[in-house]
Amino acid sequence: MLKCTCFCVNYLKIQSTFLSNQTNVIVQQTRNTFILKRKHAPRLHKKYEKTVRLRQRNFIYELVEDTNIKKQKKIDVILLETIKNVGEKGQMINVPSIRGYETLILPKLATYATPENIEKYLIDDASIEKSMCGYSSRFVERTMNLLSQSYLCIRMSLDVPWTIEKWHIRATFRCVGYIVPEDAITLPERTISGPDMSLENKEFYVTVKINNCEEVKVRCKIRHYTSDPERIIIYDKPIYQLSNIAIFPEDQPILDSLPKHRLYKQEISDINDD
Repeated sequence: MLKCTCFCVNYLKIQSTFLSNQTNVIVQQTRNTFILKRKHAPRLHKKYEKTVRLRQRNFIYELVEDTNIKKQKKIDVILLETIKNVGEKGQMINVPSIRGYETLILPKLATYATPENIEKYLIDDASIEKSMCGYSSRFVERTMNLLSQSYLCIRMSLDVPWTIEKWHIRATFRCVGYIVPEDAITLPERTISGPDMSLENKEFYVTVKINNCEEVKVRCKIRHYTSDPERIIIYDKPIYQLSNIAIFPEDQPILDSLPKHRLYKQEISDINDD
């Protein structure tokens, strides 16, 4: 009997060691908390009396709270490294607790904002702004990337004479969700006037100044518009898929150097995957 017991114990030890060395076996503790309440409270008993046996209805519960779907609390962390679209090294950010722990704390990209860590790692905002590769603001790089990929569709009349002015560009920016003052817009040196069908769907660029420091070039396409249904020009492709032909030939290299629209990049990647 003793030999059989020892054999079983040794067998279990071998099996546990074998399973722990397997790479495809995931043994991970999870925290799942459900707060319940009895639907029917059990009957009380008096002191020194025998404990009352619970009935079947006493084991019916109502769900009070499921912590898995509870909104996460946010915590303050200090970044130990510069992370794109998150923050700069030494900056304090506020993130959801689980996301901050799994993506920042565990990889040692950030640390908890304790008084000791604040004194050791935290860098004031003014120093962070100076260390950001010469940009005037922490959001300038992202703003420049978005504007450089934009395609402004400048709709001009097919019936009334016009000349491109700054307020045309400002109004078009507002239509796509950007508030750009006229004094931040620089038009081409040569004027663009119409209506002229030779300019239809051709491009030029304007220069936008951000914070009176950085400059970014934005692509613009001319489209003629009319209320006459027989003269309306309809395209079967999005604006970013049409040919890129400059109004002024000397501007063609600059327009070709501007990044393509993000949707155009996505479509190209999908085609390559297929």
